[in-house]
Amino acid sequence: MKCIEPLGDTKSDYEIFRLLAQKLGIEGPYTEGKDEKDWVKQLFHATDLPKLISWEDFLEKGYVVVPDAPDRPRSYAFRWFAEDREHDAPMPGQFRPGDQVQHKGLQTQSGKLELYAQSLERFNKSLVDQGEEEDETRPPLTQYIKPWTGWHYENTEKYPLSVVSPHPRFSFHTMGDGKDAFMNDIKDHRVKVGDWEYWIIRLNTKDAEARGIKEGDLVKAFNDRGEVILAAQITERVPAGTCHTYESCAEYSALGKPGESPDRGGCINILSSSQFIGKHTAGMATEHFRIEVEKWEGGNN
Repeated sequence: MKCIEPLGDTKSDYEIFRLLAQKLGIEGPYTEGKDEKDWVKQLFHATDLPKLISWEDFLEKGYVVVPDAPDRPRSYAFRWFAEDREHDAPMPGQFRPGDQVQHKGLQTQSGKLELYAQSLERFNKSLVDQGEEEDETRPPLTQYIKPWTGWHYENTEKYPLSVVSPHPRFSFHTMGDGKDAFMNDIKDHRVKVGDWEYWIIRLNTKDAEARGIKEGDLVKAFNDRGEVILAAQITERVPAGTCHTYESCAEYSALGKPGESPDRGGCINILSSSQFIGKHTAGMATEHFRIEVEKWEGGNN
């Protein structure tokens, strides 16, 4: 990693890896003699876009609106199931006909809509047979399970704010964020203060006033796990006691020693628990962790 450090924050991913390949002596096979624009052009010509627009016009315009295909087959979701016919409608995700009997029925163990999941019932029974308590298993029927942290807990003196941190609205997980991405130009994605594009945290007006925080101020969100520097957005769209930010930013930029200093990249997951959602699940628990927020006085750089 030392050969990457002097490159600075403005290099693209491709340029970073090109320079790394150069130092490893494999720049030729890695780049094939192409720069970033050449690779984009090659990808452009590997699609159907040339049927709609030329490369030169695409560069000038910057985008293409893909037209609808009026003659495409039309189908209604699940009508085939209601009429006991073979599956003939597009399905989100990867469809696996092997999960069906003669291409009929849904991809459940009963082949029907299940409000009560038979697969989970069998799974839970196997866990109980192995000696686990029934309340440690996953319920076959969707129900609310109180989380181990959140806004409704009484011990709020040290960290009085609860965080809601869903997937990003504009970027796809980390893809498309940071490193001079065009999404940084969206005012609700990142906010430029000084020479840095900061991730946004949304605070209720009352919480902001109590802390002397104004729109666009840099703030430090922190708990026992770490500290993250963010740009404040004041709003009534979140209730008092709750703040909103997005998980999955693509930047981690420690102001000092990594892991031991505030991050200005916006990596809010630093503050979330490493505990899984449940004993028998591998899902991350990136919601409703508790923090405190204060105005950041450490400067913009």
